[in-house]
Amino acid sequence: MTLEQILTIEAIVEYGSFKAAADHLHKSQPSISMAIKKLEEEYQVILFSRDEYRPTLTNEGRIFYEKARYVLKEFRELEITAKQMNRGEEVELRISIDSVSPVSLILKFLKRFFNNHPHTKLQLSFEVLNGTLERLIEGEVDFAITPMNQGEWDVETLFLTKTHMVPVMKADMMKDKGKDKKVTDALLRDYNQIVLADSARRLKKVSTGILPGGKSVTLSEISFKKEMILQGLGWGGLPYEMVKNELAKKLLVPIKTTLIKESTMEIYLVRDKKKAMGPVARELWGKMSCELEHKKSEVGKK
Repeated sequence: MTLEQILTIEAIVEYGSFKAAADHLHKSQPSISMAIKKLEEEYQVILFSRDEYRPTLTNEGRIFYEKARYVLKEFRELEITAKQMNRGEEVELRISIDSVSPVSLILKFLKRFFNNHPHTKLQLSFEVLNGTLERLIEGEVDFAITPMNQGEWDVETLFLTKTHMVPVMKADMMKDKGKDKKVTDALLRDYNQIVLADSARRLKKVSTGILPGGKSVTLSEISFKKEMILQGLGWGGLPYEMVKNELAKKLLVPIKTTLIKESTMEIYLVRDKKKAMGPVARELWGKMSCELEHKKSEVGKK
């Protein structure tokens, strides 16, 4: 069996006759007929019925053709990959995103960007704190989107936007017999602080906004953290964009005490200076900051 024979079957099915397939493949009709005959003889199976004016697939032929389509799809994708590599274009770009980043804004940009680069595969991972930067430093991703923690890393950073972190708790947790409780650090210590665990495996794990002397529950997913807070199982800090609807509906209320306050985190696109960028990565680097900052300013005007 050869790729040429598989392409011949595809052409016959798509163009409806041996002659039309021969014209499409720029071959003679006898050579097309011979290619199919040899394949049928090799495997002792009849692929096309010649009883009618136009060749039709037999039952065995239909099964064979369905499998052949997958082979051709993989072959054509491999061919595109080879051409990309020849032009120096990246076959894949890997990006690690910190969970506190404005994910919705970032994903909308990435969708538009990679719609214009359909042959470059996007691979995303979501990490927490030093786990995001660790993936970059260890070469597991091409870019990290993260609040830039201190460290002597040989990286280049590009400011993208800011994330406003708001400590929140379920509204009814602040009620006592219908009256609002005064929220203090001492009161918060009576409840679990819901904390995201740093996903770093080898870098030193860090934590932010932890109330000293308080109880805590540690999770690995920010969506679970939000759900636990909504269920009244504790309190914690979440990005404003993630909880703005719940704050507006007063399902959640902001917390402010002596030690627990709102904060702002600057979000950066980070790359390893030692690693050369291909054309798609360079374009992403150049466009991402401008577009996200523009979107952020549009949101601010509303």
